[in-house]
Amino acid sequence: MKIVHCADIHLGRRRLDGRLPDIDFATAFRFIVQRALDWPADVFLIAGDFFDTPQIPPPTLRQAAEALAPLRDAKIPVIAIEGNHDRHLLNTDRPTWVRYLAEEHLLTLLSTPFTSDGPQLTAYDSATMSGSWIVIDDVRFVGAGYLGAGTVRKTKALLATLPAHQGPTVMLLHAGPEYFVGEGGGFDRETLAALRDKITYLALGHVHRPMAHGESGRAWALNPGSVEHWRLDEAMREEPRGYAEVEIQRDALPGMELTRTEICNVSRRPVVAMEVDVSPFGNKTKRGADAIAAAALKELKKRGLAPETAVHMALVGDLNIGRIALEPARMGVELAEAAGIAAVEVTADRLRFFTGRSSAQPSLLNRSSAEIERAALGELLHQRPPRDLEDRLGEVAELAVAMRGLVERGDSAEAVIEHLERSPLPAVLVEARNKSLG
Repeated sequence: MKIVHCADIHLGRRRLDGRLPDIDFATAFRFIVQRALDWPADVFLIAGDFFDTPQIPPPTLRQAAEALAPLRDAKIPVIAIEGNHDRHLLNTDRPTWVRYLAEEHLLTLLSTPFTSDGPQLTAYDSATMSGSWIVIDDVRFVGAGYLGAGTVRKTKALLATLPAHQGPTVMLLHAGPEYFVGEGGGFDRETLAALRDKITYLALGHVHRPMAHGESGRAWALNPGSVEHWRLDEAMREEPRGYAEVEIQRDALPGMELTRTEICNVSRRPVVAMEVDVSPFGNKTKRGADAIAAAALKELKKRGLAPETAVHMALVGDLNIGRIALEPARMGVELAEAAGIAAVEVTADRLRFFTGRSSAQPSLLNRSSAEIERAALGELLHQRPPRDLEDRLGEVAELAVAMRGLVERGDSAEAVIEHLERSPLPAVLVEARNKSLG
């Protein structure tokens, strides 16, 4: 059986306040649909977060229906689960737009309700369009969905009550490893091992970075990563991302090697990352922000970027906040227009701020809240270095100080997570943990 597996399509996602069109996500998804038609795939999987929000405008619903229609016409079954972005709340019967697509016969929605008695596992009923599993050509597909903070407990309960099946079992789960998810909604090593004993292939979503568990080229569990850049800085990852091609023998049982699994890339909007050092202008007394914008525009024009390109621009260096007031969003709009490209996202979270006449003479306040804290953290980290990051202790301390600052400032949880994911350190941990989970 040939399976195309994708997740985290996030149809309707608005980036940079709408400066980039939401059609980008539908275009990327249609690319995957076309691949499934050309291969051709026997089954098409959507492992959650088909939509970016439970409340979508009519054009987004039209994008979804038009993209799925060719699969229905080609009689390629589409099996889906709901992710955390698709549902209003985890424990609610409130209808979703994914449910609507199921009622329009564009996909089969699988779900496993949980009550005080545990998981309510039932075979799919075409009359009620509900159920936990469906069998296609001897391969059983089980929908676990998004289980939130109870992922470990609920997954184990589901596995304990899952009926035996004489053939391969594929499970769709909208979750990632707990060390990466960091919100109580991930699975641990023990749960992964339990899944390996019962599941032939685990189709994952939720984490936007590609992840594989198992032998290279035959991994038994995959997260293909988001189909389009949910945030522009996701484009900085060079590995293939977007969807997975999976080939399963119809007699393959849990624990057996699969014929082939491969994470593949998707054609998506080009995004370029660049840095602009503001230090030469960071202490100007007049028109400092204009000088920074002029330097940024010069760098943009040197690159000769195509009109459809988006740019993730990080301002770095030292900036005197007593003299220069930056407006990153406004600067991004003006730079994109002047450079003739789709959009520019300007970020200032890597700047080193100071007050006074020179960045070489930081204020006592700045020193007490940052430099002294970094030094103290550095000493603690040297005494008890974190596993897999022993050679990057300075970066760990810097990130910890930055994260504390975001929390103290009252930034949203999403903003804190976004800042964390901009750091290269999580990728180092992911690579190390993937090897250990193997």
